[in-house]
Amino acid sequence: MNNIRNFCIIAHIDHGKSTLADRMLELTGTIEKRLMKAQYLDSLDLERERGITIKMAPVRMLWHPHRGTTRTDTRNVAESKLLHEDITYKVRGAVFNVRKNIGLGHKEIVYQKALAIEFEKSGLKFEREKVISVDYDGKKIGTYQPDFVIGDKVIIELKALPSFGRAEEEQLWSYLKGLPYKVALLINFGSRELEIKRIVYDTAPLPRDSASSPRESAEIEEYVLNLIDTPGHSDFGYEVSRALHAVEGAILLVDATQGIQAQTLANFETAKREGLKLIGAVNKIDAATDEQVAETRQDLAALLRVAGNDILKVSGKTGAGVLELVRAVIKNIPPPRASQVDDDRALIFDSLYDEHKGVLAFVRVFDGELETNDGLHLLATGTDIKAKEVGYLVPDFKRSDRIGTGETGYIATGIKDPDKIRIGDTVATRRGAAPLPGYKEPQPVVFVSFYPDESGDYDDLHRALQKLRLTDASLVFEPDMSEALGRGFKGGFLGRLHFEIVAERLAQEFGIQTVHSFPSVAYMVTLRNGEPKTITNPKDLPEDYVAIQEPVARLEIITPSEYLNSILRLREYFRFQDIVTASLGHKTKITMNLPLADLVSDLDDKLKSASQGYASLSYEILGYQAAKLEKMEILINNQVISGLTRIIPQSNAEREGRRTVAKLKELLPKLQYKQAIQAAIRGRIVAREDIAAMKKNVTGHLYGGDRTRKMKLWKKQQKGKERLKELGAKSPVRIPASIFKELLRK
Repeated sequence: MNNIRNFCIIAHIDHGKSTLADRMLELTGTIEKRLMKAQYLDSLDLERERGITIKMAPVRMLWHPHRGTTRTDTRNVAESKLLHEDITYKVRGAVFNVRKNIGLGHKEIVYQKALAIEFEKSGLKFEREKVISVDYDGKKIGTYQPDFVIGDKVIIELKALPSFGRAEEEQLWSYLKGLPYKVALLINFGSRELEIKRIVYDTAPLPRDSASSPRESAEIEEYVLNLIDTPGHSDFGYEVSRALHAVEGAILLVDATQGIQAQTLANFETAKREGLKLIGAVNKIDAATDEQVAETRQDLAALLRVAGNDILKVSGKTGAGVLELVRAVIKNIPPPRASQVDDDRALIFDSLYDEHKGVLAFVRVFDGELETNDGLHLLATGTDIKAKEVGYLVPDFKRSDRIGTGETGYIATGIKDPDKIRIGDTVATRRGAAPLPGYKEPQPVVFVSFYPDESGDYDDLHRALQKLRLTDASLVFEPDMSEALGRGFKGGFLGRLHFEIVAERLAQEFGIQTVHSFPSVAYMVTLRNGEPKTITNPKDLPEDYVAIQEPVARLEIITPSEYLNSILRLREYFRFQDIVTASLGHKTKITMNLPLADLVSDLDDKLKSASQGYASLSYEILGYQAAKLEKMEILINNQVISGLTRIIPQSNAEREGRRTVAKLKELLPKLQYKQAIQAAIRGRIVAREDIAAMKKNVTGHLYGGDRTRKMKLWKKQQKGKERLKELGAKSPVRIPASIFKELLRK
């Protein structure tokens, strides 16, 4: 197991985790360049649309430290600078001049002649098609003839292919192995782009802390790097916590242009509690100034309590520094260690549903090994399964005979019932095996009821939610019923973004349009008989309760100091409590308590506006506190719209009622009859707005003549509108999901 490294990348949202993972996939040759696409591990269409990672993504990469096939920033490990750096830069300059002057699409001989002219201009000494002896055991066994030899130090191989991959790179590396030269440039004037690969045959071993290091880096020919790319938004913190249970170390990544953010601190604290080895890295050095990079390295070093030089500089866009980061992972993150347990055990950290293979459980094996056709037992649910197939994620599914200790892979369970698999469960070959630590049920904080737009889609909605739960362990749901909207499901979510993502996935992946209620939180109510009751849907709040408590969150906001006053002015809209400010390097950290109901409204948007997008936040649930709250109901044409029922602060009830009905007047479309919108608290109407009926000129086609003809048409129109109003009063009022989002804005 000394050659295995299990690690993940953790960072604040939009700090470049997925782009950095792309460069690692390229560097290790896991994905060929012709197949590479941006954010390769982000498999959901929604992730690409929003530009964020929603689901963790595991991948197995193989790294050969002595193979020497690397990107253009390859360095000889025995030196501090690029080998033959001066020659390399002059050659690159000549190549780019040729590209600029004659473009792409010519034959190889054309580029060979053009480069010879450029080399002469730049004063480079070169030989064309030099015959070089290939020796074996001191004897000549053949010859090799490259396109150019520059300064008797660097070999150049010229290509004019549509594209090239790892095969051409490894072939050139093999040539170097039998030659006295150590550096080669593979140059391809492709049909679409110019490609330059720097190939170094480097026999120097990876550096070790000491000669007695158990890592034995110099003797290991192949490393297995199991990477898990994680989400960055605070709503998906449960995804991150599951990933941290499956690894021994993590790369703590910080965007040099933004610095340390709130979720950076939250992820750091979580990883520290797990006892993981952390490697600090500053990303986007290509877009940041030298001052920004230096400041961010200094702040990150202070957070990790390491020297500034231990913080690596990388660019997920250009690939700069990625090789050094991979070497740091191998050097600093410890290999997995098996416990002194005889059972074969693995932790399920994610899952996926396949129509043919059933539930695919993504696992990290901690003890023993799992093989195809093994009889397995799921400890949390008590379910027995047979492993139809086991294998690795590369990142596609690659079948294997077994998964050994310390490895990450998948098990095809054949289970068709998604409820039998729980994320965080332990899978073992023996029923009486002890469960692995770390399993806990996610605690939802936001509750929303979903109803299918078409009542006949109820069963399809149920199946869709079950399949979503396989890939989203934090999603919980139960059947719900509304007199107006019919049968549906009440879902529990980790935050407002989480709920919005699920609603969009239902529409995009399953084609199910839904109507949902207003997002709410869980309230603790004491009834008159002293019985406590949890209320997750505002319409269920009784009128005769004695006391009510609402959940409170501890909020951390990190912002540039110049926006501190603007953020504190948000107290006009939100119930900030116990505000404490502290200096954090070049920024300010604001800590406060905030009722969770305020947090799940539009605090994110207001915070971005107040700080021009520079502030970030993270939160954790503290518990419950007593509150003075009221239930506000919205009536449209005397119908209570249960989805719009909300629990709001007593002091703000009437003002919120007036704001809501005024907003609905703007958002709801006009109909052919008058609509009355009312807000009611404890049966008392506190606000009202009317939407006038749509006007149609039914007498426009008349001209001249008696007024009585017009009167007849007006009376007929009026009777028609009254009939429509009666029909409208009997049929349920449906509110589009987009209106709920607008009403959340303060």
